Amino acid sequence: MARTKGAKNKNTDTLPHYVKLPTEAKVQFLAALIVDCIQADQTQGGKLLKQVRVKDRGRPTLLT
Repeated sequence: MARTKGAKNKNTDTLPHYVKLPTEAKVQFLAALIVDCIQADQTQGGKLLKQVRVKDRGRPTLLT
């Protein structure tokens, strides 16, 4: 069957808008993101940590 006039081949090299990962890989990915954010915050003087402590005032915390 002939192709219609102006039809082009589809590019199959594009990435999907989502990635399917098993649950363990999702947890590892999120943990790595959290660690990266904590490390970036520590290099900037811990501004985010200070904000979290202020918002959590009055509640027991594990952070020291």
